[in-house]
Amino acid sequence: MKNEIVDLTSKLVKSQSVNPLYPGVETEKVLGGEKQNNLVLKDVIEDFGCKTALVEKAKERANLAGVLKGTGGGRSLILNGHIDTVPFGDINGWKWDDPISGKVVDGKLYGRGSTDMKGGIAAMVKAVQAIDAAGYRLKGDVIIESVVGEESMSHELGVDAVTEAGYRADAAVVTEPTAPPVRLAVVPVTPGAIWFKLHIEGKPVHVGVRDELFRAGGGGDAIGVNALEKGVKVIEALQDLEQQWGLSKKHPLFKPGHFVIHPGIIKAGPTGVLVPFIISDYCDIDYCIFYHPRQSYESVKREVVTYLNSVCSRDTWLRSHPPKIEWMLNWPSAEIPTRHPIVRTISAAHRQATGKRPTIKGFAAVCDAAFLDAKGIPSVVYGPGDLLVAHAFNEYVETSELVDAAKSIALTVLDWCGYEKA
Repeated sequence: MKNEIVDLTSKLVKSQSVNPLYPGVETEKVLGGEKQNNLVLKDVIEDFGCKTALVEKAKERANLAGVLKGTGGGRSLILNGHIDTVPFGDINGWKWDDPISGKVVDGKLYGRGSTDMKGGIAAMVKAVQAIDAAGYRLKGDVIIESVVGEESMSHELGVDAVTEAGYRADAAVVTEPTAPPVRLAVVPVTPGAIWFKLHIEGKPVHVGVRDELFRAGGGGDAIGVNALEKGVKVIEALQDLEQQWGLSKKHPLFKPGHFVIHPGIIKAGPTGVLVPFIISDYCDIDYCIFYHPRQSYESVKREVVTYLNSVCSRDTWLRSHPPKIEWMLNWPSAEIPTRHPIVRTISAAHRQATGKRPTIKGFAAVCDAAFLDAKGIPSVVYGPGDLLVAHAFNEYVETSELVDAAKSIALTVLDWCGYEKA
């Protein structure tokens, strides 16, 4: 079924499904793409006996849920993936000037969403189809989910909506890409992620008196304050905290230093007049934190605030004008034991399918496994692709990895759900 797996991946990639809530996206141009992809998948899974439903909590953003009913006496399993993608970025950065080409060149299938994560969805769908085609009847139910909203943490429109519609199981496999550092790793733990904003206030004045702001004998804060430079001071301070985290926050399934405090966006200048002749009176910084899965959201917030307060207390301006913090979102972590039955099942399936010893590790980013886990459905991540090319120009997935993933998933389903010959 190699060609079928590759063809389905390519078909999905060729049909855009950009998340319409992603910042900067022209909603009207992309809305409906997720639903169209799920209608394609609906036809595919109905052909091998799934009873399907479209769960649509937001207009034109339908999730797909399909159940292949078991004969009874087996465990149930969810196979989950998200169909939404990030935007294309600069079209000129893509090979063939086409971000959704779906082309296969030298064993790599190119296009936005190929690795994150239409390849994983195609692999899990074809894995279940292969079981049916081989003449096996499963004892436990298999639920196939293709959900919306993951890329913007709109889980209430996607994975949560499907769970709340009644689609639950004894365990779940989320087919996200697991590299780096290892392709097709078995991943029972994901970090948490926080997005927060800092607003730093300055005091504008003509740049001709800049020397007054910091030279000995100058007027200092009474004359003016460069918010941009105060922002740099804050960035350097949080980089020091990040370095401390690299030494103090350890987890056996993550490489040292994985938990980070990333300054992703900085905007600064004089309000309304973006010229360098006026001292900047504002600096806004957007941060993304990946935090330890055994640490709570509230404790991370306290740690960041306490550290910032300590730094600001040693600065004459920031002491009385501390940064204003806006906490935008928290993506919770998830963790199940490495000895959990679903981890052991997929590890054995990987060994059988690939002939290689499975690697058990932590997930580099965040995914919907956290929300399944929060609903009491123990979840493991296992799928084709590499986060090093996800969200990047010329995103691709290796076709051989699609096949290996499908084999491992099929064996996982057989072992977990139980089976008999039809």
